[in-house]
Amino acid sequence: MMHDPTPPVLRADPDQALFRVRGLSYRYADGTPALSGIDLDIARGDRIALVGHNGSGKTTLVKQLCGLLAPSAGQVAYRGRPLSGDHLDQARLEIGLLFQDPDDQLFGHTLIDDAAFGPWNQGLARVSAEEAARVALEQVGLAEMAYKAPHNLSFGQKKRAALAGILAMQPEVLILDEPTANLDPRQEEIFLNLLRHFPGTLICISHDLIFLYELCARAVVLDRGRIHHDIPLRELVSHRASLREHGLDFSFRLVEADPLHSGPSAAGPIRRPVPTLSGNAAPALVSLRSFHYRYPDGTRALSGVDLDIACGERLAIVGENGAGKTTLLSCLLGLRQGEGTFHFAGEPVTARRRKSLWRRVGMVFQDCADQLFCPSVEEEIAFGLKRLGCSVAEIRERVEAALARVRLSGFAARVPLHLSGGERKRLALACVLAMSPELLILDEPTAGLDPEGEELLLGILAGLDATLLLVSHDMFFVGELTRRTLVMHQGGIACDLPTREFMRDDALGSLNGLAFTYRRDCGSEIRELQHEHEHSHPHLHLHEHPHRHDGVVHAHPHEHAHDHPHRFVHRHDRGNEAHDHEPHRFHEHGHPGHEAEPHDHGHD
Repeated sequence: MMHDPTPPVLRADPDQALFRVRGLSYRYADGTPALSGIDLDIARGDRIALVGHNGSGKTTLVKQLCGLLAPSAGQVAYRGRPLSGDHLDQARLEIGLLFQDPDDQLFGHTLIDDAAFGPWNQGLARVSAEEAARVALEQVGLAEMAYKAPHNLSFGQKKRAALAGILAMQPEVLILDEPTANLDPRQEEIFLNLLRHFPGTLICISHDLIFLYELCARAVVLDRGRIHHDIPLRELVSHRASLREHGLDFSFRLVEADPLHSGPSAAGPIRRPVPTLSGNAAPALVSLRSFHYRYPDGTRALSGVDLDIACGERLAIVGENGAGKTTLLSCLLGLRQGEGTFHFAGEPVTARRRKSLWRRVGMVFQDCADQLFCPSVEEEIAFGLKRLGCSVAEIRERVEAALARVRLSGFAARVPLHLSGGERKRLALACVLAMSPELLILDEPTAGLDPEGEELLLGILAGLDATLLLVSHDMFFVGELTRRTLVMHQGGIACDLPTREFMRDDALGSLNGLAFTYRRDCGSEIRELQHEHEHSHPHLHLHEHPHRHDGVVHAHPHEHAHDHPHRFVHRHDRGNEAHDHEPHRFHEHGHPGHEAEPHDHGHD
């Protein structure tokens, strides 16, 4: 039997609500509306999934709930009082917000300094605050790193450290903004287990509806700054039309198919065949032998890496957070200089050649804001082309071609910072593609994208003719886009095997922090929910109805017509192909309450 992780949604009594939001509106400094007419009640113990398109106002709303932003109009009340003055100061000690980027809230010299900062501000003595910090670091699995500097951690470790700083304060309310972004599946599961047992009120922003399905009962859907739906999450994920309307339809991830299956998918984009290698006679595009790298503090990040990447190859690098993936990418880009042998296109990468690798290797960063800085989309793409020495006419031609390639035609004059997250990600890809790199590196390309943006990006990447190196915790994208997978562990390459074999090896995934069993289980359950249908149509029942005539009890069948809905579960062998469910004249099921209904039995 399938589990039911989401209990029925219980609406807060407006007079007893923990949060009471009425008529909330907010405009940015330039006058752009972000929220309009928000009315929302949140009860103690609510577990709310806050979802919607990129740019729908989700982050702005939670910043209102924790007092980081003040309303332009309307009111936000917490515990029955407006969030202002001394009450706001007290509320900030009870409401914890985990930012999408953990660097926004890590600033101490060591992890324990960061985790103890909140308890100190709550008035705890230093010894008590440090003990609370140790307990929280233990909860998130970072106790052994208590005295390490935050900036030397991997992204996933930073995210857990930021969560430890909030948990140390034992908040009444925990608000999370994209908590699973860029986490490997094992760390994702650590988050999931911690949040399942959080005793307070939970509000979670995420595009990861499978994660939310395990965690939340209620879904609040924002659309262009307004609440469009406030319904049970189970109801939302089962209704594909509503998911697609709000850019949340992740059903393309639920297709049951082998990795690298080529051909059309009923629920998602067309899967194009992945390019195959023409042979091994030519030198590898990238070749590393006995490659090592240490950080300035002595931490070994890479150890004895041997790697060959052939022209036209598509491969993935996976592994737990902190395995050395991003460090390896930095070395391939020439941003860091390791020790050992490094050849690119058959030539040794000397100190001089390392500085010009940017001309031949392109990378789309995890956070594309790190590589977007120009006032317009056109100038953003032209920036690298000017450094390559392209003519004005060639720049114009390449800009137009790159925008068309990533489905951003007509965006040339737009301001990059005003684009949605998905549009910015595609712009960063356009900037790289315009320079025609010999090696294209994608570092967590799906991070922060809504499902609509993921599906669009998948279609674009599947159609590229390029040597592709994908670093991702997103096993679906790994399976769709690559033929070879490297598993990194503690700075080395633990396994190098075909993607198809990697995807089928559950033991390998578990050993290297890549287990994603709960995702498969939830995906199967959601697929079944989407295959439930409810139909209502007039139909007949046959009843044996005992009755008395002249002191004699007897029964005979009679027809009774009525109309009510029927819900049933079934499978569709032809995927999402249109189909009908023909009504039957008679339904063989009970009809409770029929005896109390008025009806007539004719007799001769």
